[in-house]
Amino acid sequence: MDDVKINTSKTLTLTLPGDPTGNIVSVSLYHELGSLVSGPTNATRSSAGVYSITYGQNASGIYILNSSGKHRADFTYTVSGTSYTQSQYINVYTPYTSIDTFFEDHSDLETDYYDQFDKMQKKIRNIINTFCGQSFDYYPNKFMILQGSGKKTLHLPLPITTLRKVTVNIGDGDEEILHDSTVATLNNIEKTREPHNFQSSYYLQFRKSYIDKTQNRIYESKFDEDNDFKIEGDFGWQFVPSNIEQASDLLLVDLMSDDSEIRRKGIIEVQYDSVRYKTAGSGVSSKASFFESTGNIDADVLLMDYTLFVMDYVV
Repeated sequence: MDDVKINTSKTLTLTLPGDPTGNIVSVSLYHELGSLVSGPTNATRSSAGVYSITYGQNASGIYILNSSGKHRADFTYTVSGTSYTQSQYINVYTPYTSIDTFFEDHSDLETDYYDQFDKMQKKIRNIINTFCGQSFDYYPNKFMILQGSGKKTLHLPLPITTLRKVTVNIGDGDEEILHDSTVATLNNIEKTREPHNFQSSYYLQFRKSYIDKTQNRIYESKFDEDNDFKIEGDFGWQFVPSNIEQASDLLLVDLMSDDSEIRRKGIIEVQYDSVRYKTAGSGVSSKASFFESTGNIDADVLLMDYTLFVMDYVV
């Protein structure tokens, strides 16, 4: 699976033993959250059996690959009356450090590491994601379908920045729209407020209770665990926080200058007078502290506010 930077172009190519019926290969692009991103679109025939499609910019200037996450491109064609589908996968990601900005600040590293930059920054990105327990990608105009929690709140696998619509039991006889941001009378669900006002929340909650007049009782609205809820909106982070960018810069410099070489070998203590090395496996506490750090204390401090500890509400 190829890695592709968000808001860039990507060309996918299918090679067959010969041309399919009518020289037609149709391609549909899907996002991992289930939504159709593009297509079906006929691929371009470049030679016998070779068909390609480029996912670039729309007429609006917005890139087709404007959302992070895994994508699946289904190439569908017919041979001798039988339909076939071959899938190709790409992973769209958000860089935490700009190559131009980085080498403006660290011009002494450009000659040796320019060609390796993308590979190295993806490694640092993974370290940051693991340390923080989350990524800082953006997933605009997507949806997810989740089972109810049985509580007033619903925990999401990705933070949501903009909530547009919530539908219960979509496709069933009891389907009902619970929230629609475009309809004033359907303003029933909201994001919970997260610490530090990051504007991204992992939780949704009902705004109010409802009254059963027949029994003269007030009931709390809850995400019934017997129901499924389709959540539509923008997920993830609309921008990479400056702390994440700064931590990425620090860790990249460490990686390029080999300051992290000792840590990569699991060494947490060096005594040069007798050349003794202590590894992370030397004791439980030392091993725990080894895995609780990026290897750079300044980077750890920058990432602290963005380190995720998921706790569920008991409501």
